Amino acid sequence: MKLAALGNVSPYRLAQGHSLYRIQRPTVTGAALGRGPLHLAPIGAMSGRFDLAKLPCAYLAEAPGTALYEAVFRREATGVSVAGLLQLRELLAIQTLAEFVLADLRPHATAWPVLQSLRFSETQQLADDVHQAGFDGIIYCSAQHFAQACVVLFNPDAAAMKALWRVALANAAGAVNKWVADAATHSLVPLVP
Repeated sequence: MKLAALGNVSPYRLAQGHSLYRIQRPTVTGAALGRGPLHLAPIGAMSGRFDLAKLPCAYLAEAPGTALYEAVFRREATGVSVAGLLQLRELLAIQTLAEFVLADLRPHATAWPVLQSLRFSETQQLADDVHQAGFDGIIYCSAQHFAQACVVLFNPDAAAMKALWRVALANAAGAVNKWVADAATHSLVPLVP
């Protein structure tokens, strides 16, 4: 999918001082990349909707719950393992230290359902066009949490963000945090050992 197919895509200015949230492993493992407080998938993994082939991408949400629905309590989930997943992840809150200019895809979500589909080759091609057009990333509608927004930052600079706080999704005893409890309750996805 080409950016031109959408017609007019407005820039969205994500201001300095904006808070964003993501679910990630607490430490960088394997081929993953560390960018400041962010632990990102390896370059070229192409596992995310708007991934670029040659640059790392950071997926974030505008609310803690949205981050959980996007990464853990997805609509296709039938159960979430406390020991196998939740105890191995954290909820990270960051604050932007610079302005990011994002392509705003939210107004196009109704006319272009592909923007929320699993046809990643189409949306990854779009992300490449957006990057080539000079945008720092994309703001888009969450596919997992109605009326909520997510952001992908292309090749984020470690100096452009700082960690505000981080919290484990579940402790060693298996107790989950408030955000996880709420997401499990509202998604009706059961927690399993």
